Amino acid sequence: MSVKPVFSFKNTTGDDVISPFWAKAPTKVNRARQGVKLFWKWFKLALFAFLMIMGLWGCFQSMWDGTVAVDPHVGGGLEFGFPFGTTGDWRYDLTANQSSQYHTFSNWDMSYGPFYGIFVFPGAWLVLNLMYATSNWVGGLNALMSIFVLLTIIRILTGAATLRSSLQNEKMSEVQGKMAEINAKYKDLKDPASKQKKQQETMQLYRKYKIKPFAAFEQMFITLPIFLIIYRVVTIARPLKATTLFGMWNFATTPLTALFSSFTSGGWVYIFFLLIVVPAQYASMKLPQIWARQRNRDASATSGKGEKQQKKTRMIQNVFAIAMGAIVAFSAAGVGVYWFLNSLFSVAQSYIIHRIILHRRKSGGSKTASRLAALGIT
Repeated sequence: MSVKPVFSFKNTTGDDVISPFWAKAPTKVNRARQGVKLFWKWFKLALFAFLMIMGLWGCFQSMWDGTVAVDPHVGGGLEFGFPFGTTGDWRYDLTANQSSQYHTFSNWDMSYGPFYGIFVFPGAWLVLNLMYATSNWVGGLNALMSIFVLLTIIRILTGAATLRSSLQNEKMSEVQGKMAEINAKYKDLKDPASKQKKQQETMQLYRKYKIKPFAAFEQMFITLPIFLIIYRVVTIARPLKATTLFGMWNFATTPLTALFSSFTSGGWVYIFFLLIVVPAQYASMKLPQIWARQRNRDASATSGKGEKQQKKTRMIQNVFAIAMGAIVAFSAAGVGVYWFLNSLFSVAQSYIIHRIILHRRKSGGSKTASRLAALGIT
């Protein structure tokens, strides 16, 4: 009679547990890996909390701190540029005579708070130096290029979190039918035991499909700070404020103001500005919805409740798109240019994610078919 070798190890409660030799005992490597995962989890939570706090700080600071007031015109509000007399070009050098409502900074400076010192300064410094290096470009093309480069760098830095959030949202869409079945099963059961069972089945569904619900919100914690950072760069960088794009659209001018106050004397050109920027903004919100419906047509059809939720979500997004169009019309043209370039980035990013998801599904289906064929199942 043979005896299978066994060994003992401590479980999580500290008790001795006898295990066969093929059982996977907790090793130092596993404990180290768990420690790293735990550290990474809390590090991300702390990072997202910090970014959200900084975003809210930057959002409300301009309301109570006059030194960071928003003024799109040259020589007003808070400005970033070279010290007076550095280049001899008024578009890049800060004004010498400062009024009580004019504030400047040209180097790393924490006196305006951590939001401006940590986040806004690097972007403003990059834009200032890029524009000055290409100051001989005509038509304000150096302004477009500098904003484009800044957006590219930020998109690269936040690309992993955006992709992760999008994939998690996609997984949630794929299991809508199964979630509807669980909800229907416990629809009329309100007792604590039934609620607990519903929660357990929901968690089992998440584990089965490797869904991490909170990962879908990562993008939200990143979007607000990014918007505020670039918005403030556009509204404080002196050369951007001094730009007139293609000799028609001044970055400091508000499109609707120009249309109503000086329509016959050149303000009419902002009609074309709005006809370019607003549709681009709308497309950046609509196209991802269309691609998502194409990918999840089958999953949506199995869930009436899920379809109602999607309709409600689409309605909210349409209202949001209209609101964003209004913001563009009532903001300085420089902000509108940022929104236009950001819309192009969003469309490209959404399409890339769309193709990645389709490729993953195709690859997953091919692997499943190969495994079934290996077992003789067709």
